[in-house]
Amino acid sequence: MLDPDDSLYLHEQYKFGSREKEHAEFEDHVRRVLDAQKALAAEHSPGNPKRVFHAKSHACLAGSLRLLEDRPQITRQGIFGENAKAAYSVLARFSGGVGFDQHDLKPDVRGLALKIFGVADDTTAADTQVARTVDFLMTNSTNPFGKDHDEFVQFMEASLASAQFIGFLIRHPKVARLLIKASFRSIPSLATEQYWSGHAYLLGPRQAMKFNVRPIADGPADFGDELRQENEILQSSLGAVGDKLSDQLTHWFEARGERHSKVNPDYLSLELRDRLRRGPIKFVFSVQLEKDPQTTPIEDALVEWKESDSPSIPVAELVLDREIEPHVCEVARFTPGHCIPEHRPLGNMGRGRLFAYDASQRGRHAATEEEIEQTLFTGRVASRITDEG
Repeated sequence: MLDPDDSLYLHEQYKFGSREKEHAEFEDHVRRVLDAQKALAAEHSPGNPKRVFHAKSHACLAGSLRLLEDRPQITRQGIFGENAKAAYSVLARFSGGVGFDQHDLKPDVRGLALKIFGVADDTTAADTQVARTVDFLMTNSTNPFGKDHDEFVQFMEASLASAQFIGFLIRHPKVARLLIKASFRSIPSLATEQYWSGHAYLLGPRQAMKFNVRPIADGPADFGDELRQENEILQSSLGAVGDKLSDQLTHWFEARGERHSKVNPDYLSLELRDRLRRGPIKFVFSVQLEKDPQTTPIEDALVEWKESDSPSIPVAELVLDREIEPHVCEVARFTPGHCIPEHRPLGNMGRGRLFAYDASQRGRHAATEEEIEQTLFTGRVASRITDEG
């Protein structure tokens, strides 16, 4: 696990004013993450612990991240640097947000995790550089569900029980609004969603960024009459909800109940496969640059970096053009801890995630890095992932 040293980025600060005290809280989070993982497994997958969040995989795809030749000079750091590759091989995992399998029509946050291969670490000498992977994790929410990592852990624990969850969301209206905005709607296709990093990362040694991907439109999804009718019914019912947060939350939990739907519970996976048969799935990969501590703060993860304050700057095109065996993404560890110094995760949220992801991966007995490399780079899986270079 990456363990940042005592040097913080300009606008970072340790919670409680101390690295040791912050780490002590993170260690407590490790215990609570493992407890949540055991509780989810006991209820949904006895004997088979899964990811605490994003347990359901919608698709495991491969492709490339192709740098734009006209990307601005200010963005040319790390994997986007002057001497970077023109294109990187990428593994992409689309997922549902909750820690168990459920119908795709149920309200949920959606995730997109990218594993970028063959990255050089420019902070080391040229003759000692070893190709590394960098993981960029995103959801279709502009922000994570907590001001800092402790608040997010509270969100995690509350989500295990409906009554506690409603209470938590009422006490944390900013989190509730974000959750409803991201998940309180039906999604026709994961290829037409926009995904954000949530918290900040470094972009070189002296600049902070957030990143996002937005779809390059290639026409609407075509689901057939049954799915269109189901979506119309769902959207109609959601449109009748009142403005009060309590009414929205009550309806949100009602919508999470068992549905007697004729729609395939994995329709998002089926739609992606159908779309992929018609051609590559494409996104624009952009970065937002930190402007000032008020409009683009590092330590308060609930403050959105608005486009009006920090416009997204396109730096690359993400092209996903083939499906990979699902087990590849299931054994792989996607974590902010897979990074290079130029792209270290920032803020209490980013630092805390290093501990939480490591705990979750140990709890579900995820493959070691050596095992992952053997899985990804042997046989035909390797040729399908790396043929872009």
